[in-house]
Amino acid sequence: MPHQPESRQTGPSRRFAVLRWAGPALVLGAVAIGAWGVIGRPLTTPRQDGVTSLAAIGGPFALTDQDGRAVTDKTYAGKVLMVMFGYTNCPDVCPTGLASMSVILDSLGPDADRVQGLFITVDPARDTTAVLKDYMSNFNPHIAALTGTAEQVAQAAASYKVEYRKVSTDGTPLPPDAHPSDYGMDHNAAIFLMDPAGHLKSTINPFEPPTTAEGKVRHALGLPVAAD
Repeated sequence: MPHQPESRQTGPSRRFAVLRWAGPALVLGAVAIGAWGVIGRPLTTPRQDGVTSLAAIGGPFALTDQDGRAVTDKTYAGKVLMVMFGYTNCPDVCPTGLASMSVILDSLGPDADRVQGLFITVDPARDTTAVLKDYMSNFNPHIAALTGTAEQVAQAAASYKVEYRKVSTDGTPLPPDAHPSDYGMDHNAAIFLMDPAGHLKSTINPFEPPTTAEGKVRHALGLPVAAD
């Protein structure tokens, strides 16, 4: 699939509001884009061949949430986590994934209090706490957006074996010292489902049917899962 310029998009609030209320139908309609890498080209995904095992996914991080509070992985201890890496200028995968997470949380009712969604930016230069706070206002309040220094974000990504890189608007990789005014980010697009002990339970494809994704979360919570 050709690399779509990530800067050519409608305003974030308007687009995300549409996604938020469209819910399952929009998530289902996006399958063709591809779930494991933004803009159709996958980066590294979890493997079970001894190179990157599922057990190795997850770990410590120290970041700042959209309200300016310092948080770590221990802040969310005891909850089932849905963890996604992305950025606010992402044109498709990120808002779709966040919309899917919102649909799941909405469907859980009171049990949503036992779940925490985390959206960790891979673009801390642009994704300030103020930007993230505005961005997340369109999604379920059980999802927090996290940012930090470039080093803190890199550490969090390393804990989840997530790769990301800055690219030009035509998809060409940019050198680390490049600072264009307009750029995109290639990044992994899986949603990591972590159990209350911090172990990887499963992964959620941002474009899979919401009922399937909800079943995974319900299973992680020890709740009944509807039969197919």
